[in-house]
Amino acid sequence: MMPFSGIFFLLLLGSAAALGQPDRPAPMSFDESDHRWTHRLLVVFAPSDKHPDLIAQQQMTTGFVDGFRDRDLLFVSVPEHGESLADGGAMDAASAANIRERHGIEPGTFAVILVGKDGTEKRRSDRPVPIEALFEQIDQMPMRQREMQDRNRR
Repeated sequence: MMPFSGIFFLLLLGSAAALGQPDRPAPMSFDESDHRWTHRLLVVFAPSDKHPDLIAQQQMTTGFVDGFRDRDLLFVSVPEHGESLADGGAMDAASAANIRERHGIEPGTFAVILVGKDGTEKRRSDRPVPIEALFEQIDQMPMRQREMQDRNRR
């Protein structure tokens, strides 16, 4: 026989599932300006989270975790339909709408935008961009050059 606390836990778990409450945290707000001077952003817009170009761009990031971390680069996906993500966490709909508006993204558009630490667009493409090309561009930026010099001094 299951102890009372175990039954209560199962009932509570079942109630949450029945109410449609997800097992993961609620979507968070995301504001690009909160990342100014601390992170670069790779923002990918798509008509849906199933769009082949979004999936391709996501797959291109595989194996580059250290490169993203070293360059203070966060991956942000903002599909019109489906879940928006910022650095792996769910983003709320209002934040996604604000980012789409800030960058002037029209409905049905796929776009890859690299945002520098200063908050300005450094690159915009209507096709997936190889991560190596993004890293090369970032590594040529004056701020990144200073970051690499500072790390080499330590």
